[in-house]
Amino acid sequence: MELYQLKSFVTVADTGNLTQAAERLFTSQPSVSAHIKALEEQLEIKLFDRTPKGMRLTDNGITLREKAQLVLNASNDLKLKAQTLQGILTGQAKIGLNTDADYLKLAKWHHCLLSKYPSLKIQLTQGSSTELLKKVSSGQLDVSFFSGDSYLEEIGYKELFTTNAVIAASPKWKEQLENAEEKDLLKLPWIYPEPLCIYHRFIKRLFENSNIEPNWITSSATEDSTIALIKSGVGIAFIRDDEAEKLFENDEIAIYPRESFSLPLRIAYLNSREEDPIIKALLEIIVKVFKH
Repeated sequence: MELYQLKSFVTVADTGNLTQAAERLFTSQPSVSAHIKALEEQLEIKLFDRTPKGMRLTDNGITLREKAQLVLNASNDLKLKAQTLQGILTGQAKIGLNTDADYLKLAKWHHCLLSKYPSLKIQLTQGSSTELLKKVSSGQLDVSFFSGDSYLEEIGYKELFTTNAVIAASPKWKEQLENAEEKDLLKLPWIYPEPLCIYHRFIKRLFENSNIEPNWITSSATEDSTIALIKSGVGIAFIRDDEAEKLFENDEIAIYPRESFSLPLRIAYLNSREEDPIIKALLEIIVKVFKH
C-alpha cells in the first residue's frame, strides 16, 4: 500500500464524500475512488459502504481509519525530524481557535511563528472547545486553544492564563440580578450552553443544591451568539468577564454580582506527539507570547 492511498482513505473518511475529498487532496474524484478501491483490494477488506448520502465507514473501516492516521502521522514525523536535523521547519501547522482572535492574541503569536519559521504554513480552524479537542485527538489538528478542562486522557495541555466567567443578562433584569438569590436565578430564562462546555458545568455547580432545573429558553454554542441573545433580552448566561466588562460599561448588559467562576485558557496537544517538532515549536511560541 502507498501513503497516498492512506491519505485518500482518511480524507474520504473525514468528509464522507469523494468529491470533497478530491478537492482537499487537489486531485480528481476518479483518482480518489481508485485509491480507495486499490486499498480495499490490497487489505482484502471493505472500508466503506457507498450510500446515496455519500461514503460511510464500515465497522472495520472505523478501526483501520485510526491506524491509517497513525501511519500518516509517523510518516510526517519522519519528514519533520529530517528537516529539523537540517535546521529547517516546514510543513503545515493546524491550529484550533475556540474564541475571538484578540483574546487568543492571534496576531502576536502568528507573527512570531512566521518570523522564526518562515517556511511553516499555518492553517486556522474555528470551533467550540469540545469540537476542537476531538480534532486534536484524531490528528486533524496539531494544537488547539480550549477553555476549562480536557475530558480526553490522550490530550496534554499547557496553561496560558486564567480569567473568570460571570452571569450576564439584559439591562432590564439589572435590579432582579442585584437582589437575586440562587433560587431566584432558576426562575429567569437561561441560554443553554452545549453539554460539554465548561459553562454547562458552572451552571450545574451553581444549582447543585437545588432539585429544580433552570428555566432553559434556548441554546447557543458560541460566545458571539450568546452575547447577542443576552443583549436582545432572550435570557441570561455565563460569559467571560473581559467581554462582560466592556458591555457593562456601555450599559448593554447587567452582571450578577454574587458569583463568578474561574475560566482557564489552555493550549492542547496529543500526548503521543509531544516531541513532534511542529508541536514543540507551536507550544514554545504561543506559551511565550502569553507570558509577556
